Amino acid sequence: MAQSERTKIVSKKTHDSQQAAQPVVVNGKLVSVMILSLLFIAAVLLPGSISAAEKKTPRPAAAVKESSINDSNVRGILKRTDDQLKKNDFVSTLGPSLKINDFAKDVLSSVKTVRTYYEKAISDAATPQSEKENILLKLRRLEEVEKRYNGIYEASTFNLGYIYAKRGDAERGRKYLSEYIKIAPFSAKKDSQWMKAKTLLLELYGLEGEF
Repeated sequence: MAQSERTKIVSKKTHDSQQAAQPVVVNGKLVSVMILSLLFIAAVLLPGSISAAEKKTPRPAAAVKESSINDSNVRGILKRTDDQLKKNDFVSTLGPSLKINDFAKDVLSSVKTVRTYYEKAISDAATPQSEKENILLKLRRLEEVEKRYNGIYEASTFNLGYIYAKRGDAERGRKYLSEYIKIAPFSAKKDSQWMKAKTLLLELYGLEGEF
């Protein structure tokens, strides 16, 4: 290639490079190619960065819910329910009262089943004496559990009858109050829980003052 032609090619490449480095005009403002490139890269990477930041941002903790009812907390929940009922709260007390009532009923049902098998084992001549003595100890503990949960079941049954009556649900109110006067110990005192349940039940029947 002739020297003059090589010189022209080199000059052309140099000229093209200089033009590429020159800023371009957009809407009357000078914006360099480098700035445009940076803006493009930022536009591509920014959404991903925001998304990653959102993932790293800790979310607020969910509201703490009432723990499931068990033997360690059932009496505490019953007491809080009683305190709220004294304030005429017939809304937030319904759910806990239903759970307490179901739990106590299940415990008593299980106690009854276990007691049946224990008593059969004790009366069985084939049961070793040492095992009978161990079962007798367990039966005494069962009696304590049964006594405790009879009280819890009675209290929650009364509460449910009272709550439903105050909420205007006569049918459910009668159901629980009728159950209560069957299972609770009788007392003729006017201010006793039994008499209060009976009086409220008669009101729901429309038989107030009849008996």
